[in-house]
Amino acid sequence: MSLRAALDGLAGDGGAFAIEAPEGWTQGRTLYGGMTAALCAEAARRSLADLPPLRSAQFAFTGAAAGRLRFEVGLIRQGRSSSFVAVDGFADAGPVARALFAYGAARESQVGHDAADAPRVAAPEDCPPFFEAPRGGFFQNFEMRLAAGARPMSPGAEPAFTVWVRHLDHAGVDPVVSLLALADSLPPAAMVAFPAPAPISTVTWSLDILQPVQAGEWRLLSSASEQAADGYSLQAMSLWSREGRRLAAGRQTVAIFA
Repeated sequence: MSLRAALDGLAGDGGAFAIEAPEGWTQGRTLYGGMTAALCAEAARRSLADLPPLRSAQFAFTGAAAGRLRFEVGLIRQGRSSSFVAVDGFADAGPVARALFAYGAARESQVGHDAADAPRVAAPEDCPPFFEAPRGGFFQNFEMRLAAGARPMSPGAEPAFTVWVRHLDHAGVDPVVSLLALADSLPPAAMVAFPAPAPISTVTWSLDILQPVQAGEWRLLSSASEQAADGYSLQAMSLWSREGRRLAAGRQTVAIFA
């Protein structure tokens, strides 16, 4: 199912938005976190007209997003240049996600710099597949190519990788919603240290977005586990356009069961 087809299933439902969890976008028994984030953002976009560009997003994944899902949107504050919006997602069993979005209009400023150069890596066409064998679940919606670092389950290697990622089909989708649906697509970098396959679950995810975000194909996504202990990993993430412009920087807390 294409990204647009998945999002098109989101329909108004008594002041909120509801959808059956889209097929082909699952991770185990729940929706992939990036799809849950994209549904939250799409619900906010449809509910509130004339929002400024999205600058920052924070997500807490509180339960399994499966079956019929409902997203409730609330405007926290709307100022002259910024707006804050909350979205709560629910399944029949209870809450599945809470999102906080910060939107801000552009302003004139004398300050401008960018210290986040993209890593120097080969073009995606010259990089090997990230996974050595086809993967099911939500992975089937992406093409991934390893640009630097190690694959999951490579104990002894640095727990970090840089990967070219693109949607197989995201035509007709808002570029920011498309970005959210892609930016969580890699497995946690801590999986490089896993001795064998084991479950994982994203607990929280924050993403700061550099506007404007324009439609594009290949994105370069890097992820590094900075610390892992007591069954949790703290990781940093960055995402660039193919032209080398950083589009987003993020952090995650991930529960690991290895």
